[in-house]
Order: sequence, then C-alpha cells, then structure tokens
Amino acid sequence: MPLTTDPRRRAAILSAPSSGWPLRLRHLLYGAVLLTAASCGGETTATEKAAATEEATAPAAAPAAKSTAPAAATPLNVSMFLELSGGMKGFMPVNTPATRPTEFQERVSQLASRTRSSPAVNDAQFLLALKETPTATDYNHFRSVVQGDTHEAALGTELPSMLENILAQPNAAGRVNVIVSDFVYGPENKAMSGQMPVLITDALATSVSKKQLAVAVLGETSAFRGSFHPAVKKKGREKVTLTNGKLPYYIWVVGPAAAVGRYVNEVMPAPGPQTQQAYFGLRFPKVPYAAVLTQVPPGSPLGPRQGGSVSFSQGSVSTSLDMADVKDTVNFAVALDLRQLPAAWRDPKFLSQNLQVALPGGEVRLVKNSVQALSGVAALPNYSHVLRLRLTALPKAGGRLSISLPAPGVPAWVAQWSTDDDNQPGPTPRTYRLTEIMTGLRDAFPPQLPPVFTAAFTLSNDD
Repeated sequence: MPLTTDPRRRAAILSAPSSGWPLRLRHLLYGAVLLTAASCGGETTATEKAAATEEATAPAAAPAAKSTAPAAATPLNVSMFLELSGGMKGFMPVNTPATRPTEFQERVSQLASRTRSSPAVNDAQFLLALKETPTATDYNHFRSVVQGDTHEAALGTELPSMLENILAQPNAAGRVNVIVSDFVYGPENKAMSGQMPVLITDALATSVSKKQLAVAVLGETSAFRGSFHPAVKKKGREKVTLTNGKLPYYIWVVGPAAAVGRYVNEVMPAPGPQTQQAYFGLRFPKVPYAAVLTQVPPGSPLGPRQGGSVSFSQGSVSTSLDMADVKDTVNFAVALDLRQLPAAWRDPKFLSQNLQVALPGGEVRLVKNSVQALSGVAALPNYSHVLRLRLTALPKAGGRLSISLPAPGVPAWVAQWSTDDDNQPGPTPRTYRLTEIMTGLRDAFPPQLPPVFTAAFTLSNDD
C-alpha cells in the first residue's frame, strides 16, 4: 500500500484492540514537539519480535526528534552531609578482613566517590553534621568516617534544627544538598511530639517553598551493629544493642529542581530493587513527545478496521491533528522521552496508574496496558516510552487534548515504614513517625503543585 499523496491522509487508521500496544510499524511518520511544564525499576519493554519487524519496515532515514537538552548542561555544585551522632555509629562499624562492610558503608562510600569524580559535578564539598553547625572536612576523612572512624560522633541535633542548619549554609539554595541520616526524631520536649509535621515544615519552608527547591527522598536498609537510639525511650531500653539487625536510613537530595533531577539520574548509583523513592517539586519543562502516525500493509495487526482516522494538520508533524469519523473511534499512539524523570516515575505501571488524559467537551482515555518502555525500536531512537489513546467523541469546534502527570503526594511505602514505637526493632524497616516527617516535608510545598509535565495537542474535527 503506497503512501498517499494527500498530506492530510499521511495518517494512522488505527483501531487496535484495547489491550496493549503493538510495535510493528511501517512507513512511520513522526516528529517531536516540546512538553510544556506546569511542574515531580524495572521497566517493561517492547518485544524483540516487534522491534525486529519495525526495523525491517521503517524508512531508511526517519527524521530525528528535536533535542531539548541544553548544549552544555550547567555543572552541579554539591554539598554532601553525613549525620555523625551516636545513633548513626552502628551503620559504620570498624571492619576487619573477616567482616563485610554494611550496606550503608558500601552505598554511602559509592555515593561520595561518584559525587567527587562525576563529570557532571563541578564542585563537591563534604561535611559532617555534628551538633549545631555542619563541619566541613575533606573527602579522605569523610570516607574514613563512613568506614568506621566515628570517634568524633556527638550528641545528635534534633531533626528540624539539623535540616534548618544545613539549608542555612552559604549558597545552599543554589547547590545540591545531599543529607544522609536515619531521620530518627523524638523531640526532647515530649509535648512537641504532636507537632512533628509542623516542626518539619517550619524547618524547610523558608528554603524549600520560598526558593522553589525540590526534594528527593530515597529510603534504604542496612545491617546495624551497635547501639540504636530509639525515639521512644523505655525504662531500661534508652538504647538498644543490635548485633545482627537491620535498620532504615535515608538520603535526602535538596536543591533546584533541574539540579536535583540531574544528580539523581546522573550521579547517584541506580536505585536497588528495595530502594524506596519519593519526590517533591520536580518539574520537567522540556521533554520531547510526538504523535506516532502510520499506514500499514494489508493483513498487518495494525491494519484498518472499522474506525476513524487522525492526520497531521497541514501535512507536517505538529501539535495540531485532524480527526475524522471520531464517533467510530480514533485510536493513535504518542511517544515520549521520559529519561529525565526519576526511575520510579519511569515505571510503566506507575505511569499507567497516574497519567491523566483530558479532552474538555469530548471523550478520550488511555488504553489499558498501553504504556510501555521502548527498547530497540530503530524508528523511535529518541523516545523512551509509548502509550495509546482512544478518542470516541470530539467537540464540533475541536479541542485541546492533554496528557499530564500530576505531582504525586506522599507515596504509600511511607506509611508501611512508619511506626509509633521504634523501641523494638523488627525485621520490617520502621522509622518513628515517618508519616509525620514526610507530611511535614510535603506541607513545605504549596497545597496545589502543578503537574510534572503536560503534553498537549490541538484537535480539529474533519467531519
């Protein structure tokens, strides 16, 4: 079936079944436009068979997506803080040839090394959070502390004060601030325990909200050998000695949204399968996307069935699409490059559950199970994901179709890791009132955060 000479009919006549997105493409016409932003694992991939078919039938020279990355990204300036209190020493025992480092020691050492050596980082500073004021140190000493030289450990500073002091450092608002701590917080004034969310919000609001910073939170677990200092003190159990226990710890990354996103993706080690993630204030103003429109040969699984059609307005790739016979269903795909997003937000399952599509005055939905990661599809080298939309009604005067990812709130794992009594550490990671800490963090941002991204098309009715 040759390509039509009518530019408006260089189109896809797609009415594939509602389950999934086949990726065998032929005569692919595609392009890219920019996402406009209003704001924050294991990915499934296209099948090898689909990729092979697509590669064999794709045009020899498909147009490349317009790059939205800056010509030269601004190097990152990073300050890495390690809480060095008595309660943290158990994560950092002195090891011998007969013992293995804890997971904490391995990961934090790797993180410090990558921060120091990454070409994305211009300036790396290392500091110990001791008492009230963070103390600068050199990389070698910082690494020695992580490997067990904890003789400087001091009485810990209460969490709100520690956060406030860190973010009060010179130029903190323009740097990436990496904070490593167990985030155990039991107010010395027990009457303030009920105010934990407000205390955390107050410690962060001036820096985070007013200066429009973003925060990434990664939750990890590690072997712990030593004295654990619970927030809930009980008679005879002010400290709990652990010889082979596991406890949670956290890495917070605070800074300008673009810098936090780059640090998480380019500098930090890849999240492990058990790493928990939460992100607040991240936004991605320029992420490529494109409508994928095709004509397919007779007998193709994507071949025409009873349905409408979609074509590029004015015969060229744009954000304007012409629709025909929408009442019979118009079904087409959109490719996006989401590699700037954190790993947790690139997961197709997460996207399927959280993406929103809208067409005021019309009817559109995201086809079930259609969000997939792209891998080995030669015709779409500049995209990471694909999804399929199904339109069944369009306003007579046309309309604006949008795909957006709303800013997520506090994720469900936080409640699972939270406890009101941390005096008896068990096999499941638990942090005293973690829910209140994370609620306080979320409340440091405006109540209504704009979407992480919005992709929009202008639709016209060709009937």
